[in-house]
Amino acid sequence: MATAKKAAKKKAPAAKSADKKLVVGEHKLFESHAGHANHLCELVSKRQMAKVARAAKDAKYICHICGRAASKASSLCEPVEI
Repeated sequence: MATAKKAAKKKAPAAKSADKKLVVGEHKLFESHAGHANHLCELVSKRQMAKVARAAKDAKYICHICGRAASKASSLCEPVEI
């Protein structure tokens, strides 16, 4: 029983990705960042769906924050290559 208590007190190690490209640092969504006006999240919020469709065609990147996909990394806040 003592072993179970010790195990319960220990924090589980953070999940690590085998592929370092998938590890993205903390992002503060409420802080302004470069190019945000052209990111998919902003375009969707402004209902500019034609631009969203063009940016998402043949997607090669996915946003670590919102999960949207785009063909260019510059269209996402936290792009990760697919």
